[in-house]
Amino acid sequence: MCLTYGEANVFSEALMDRSRGPMFASPVVLFVAALAAVMIAAAAVYIVLPALWKLAALLLALIPIAITVLGILSCVSAGKPANITLLWVIIMILAPLFGPLLWFAWGRKNT
Repeated sequence: MCLTYGEANVFSEALMDRSRGPMFASPVVLFVAALAAVMIAAAAVYIVLPALWKLAALLLALIPIAITVLGILSCVSAGKPANITLLWVIIMILAPLFGPLLWFAWGRKNT
């Protein structure tokens, strides 16, 4: 099936006519544009996601270490007796997240 020049001209005039509304007024053009946007977003996620997982794992590993180091430094510099300081350092090493949080919440004031 071939289009004659007159039929093809009708289609091109319809595409060039801006008085009919925006270019995405056609459902087919809107579908193709949405499909392209979804495919580009999926490709971007596929490329970026592995790097983000590695960064998240690194941050989740570094947070307890940083809290433990800060807790130990705070405990050692608090000026408490040696036996209490040693007990708190052992607690912080055995419970790396809970120990320092317990020290900051309760131990600094009450021991």
